[in-house]
Amino acid sequence: MGVLRVDHPDIEEFIHAKQNDSHLTAFNVSVGITDEFMRAVQSGSDFSLRWGGQKYQTINAKNLWESIMRSTWDYAEPGVLFIDRINRVNNLWYCEDITATNPCGEQPLPPYGACLLGSFNLPRYLELIDGAFWHFNTALFQRDIHTVVRGMDNVVDRAVYPLKEHETEAKAKRRMGLGITGFANAVAMCGSEYGSNESLVFLEAVLTKLRDEAYLASCRLAQEKGAFPAYRQGRYCSSRFIKTLPEYIQKMIERFGTRNSHLLSIAPTGTISLAADNVSSGIEPVFAHEYERTIQTPSGPEIESVTDYAWREHGLRQRTADECSADDHLSVLLVASKYMDSSVSKTCNVGEEVSWEDFKGIYMRAWEGGAKGCTTFRAAGKRAGILKVKDSEDNTEAACFIDDNGQRHCGD
Repeated sequence: MGVLRVDHPDIEEFIHAKQNDSHLTAFNVSVGITDEFMRAVQSGSDFSLRWGGQKYQTINAKNLWESIMRSTWDYAEPGVLFIDRINRVNNLWYCEDITATNPCGEQPLPPYGACLLGSFNLPRYLELIDGAFWHFNTALFQRDIHTVVRGMDNVVDRAVYPLKEHETEAKAKRRMGLGITGFANAVAMCGSEYGSNESLVFLEAVLTKLRDEAYLASCRLAQEKGAFPAYRQGRYCSSRFIKTLPEYIQKMIERFGTRNSHLLSIAPTGTISLAADNVSSGIEPVFAHEYERTIQTPSGPEIESVTDYAWREHGLRQRTADECSADDHLSVLLVASKYMDSSVSKTCNVGEEVSWEDFKGIYMRAWEGGAKGCTTFRAAGKRAGILKVKDSEDNTEAACFIDDNGQRHCGD
């Protein structure tokens, strides 16, 4: 992930850096958006670009915002990171300054920080009752959270690090990011539509349980093995996210500390979802019920057919990513963001019917709603590749692109 602050003098060049087929092709790029800039956009006022603590140039904030939005409208990049919010709600606000994230944006990291990610496969916790309806096994989910927190914490000590600095950073804070995958499949199995009120209530309940049990498990590990070395009781316990936890967990943290500075993150889980019987990825909608995927092997490229888990096993047709409304995508993003101490990877796909003003409004609403970042993909944009997606009903084929994170993008 390449990130540049919105107040950097080179920001205009950076915004357009990937509008080609030859430069930065292995990078995701995002702009670090400050609250000062967003307020200037709202008010239509001027905004200063700075370097080395000195004012470099004064520009119109709305014009710069239009430039960023136009690039994302056409090319789906740069993404947007609300960098002030990331730092403001960081549990380790007192000892680190975040300037960038991992490649998909779900894990804000300090220098030499590393991802330690894991995802709970939600359809695995659904049980069919009387052959009629699906029930989420909360007790099993709760038990597994405690097991996984302990296992992930052990990874910090057993991992082989590229540099000594990575090891020092990881062991000082013992950061991890637990999240979920298969959300869209689970929602469909329970009889709801992606983005509906019922699906949001389900998401909120699952993430509340994940948040509370993960912190409870980490507190118990701290009793057994000690808190992470960078833990400072008064400062850590005063962080904004910690204050959202139930009071009894806050009191446990005050008494014992936590074993891990951060515990929660929702990744795109593209590869993981394929390995888990091709459940829907992360908190994304299903990108296609059936499609063909090209795999690079030592003997050359091979084509494999992939079928969505809920469609193959239960005959459930769901709205795909480009069939969901922008409001559906944004609602899921904002609910998930409330419960993550790190961040959320989520692509808000938008169709051709979305107007320019509504498109820009997605980003403004994401900032106002508490998200730490936002990424969109517009189906009619200029960036697309070719993937043959077979529709099981009419056998039509669409020109689509499935990126490395398992997201479906369809273009002309």
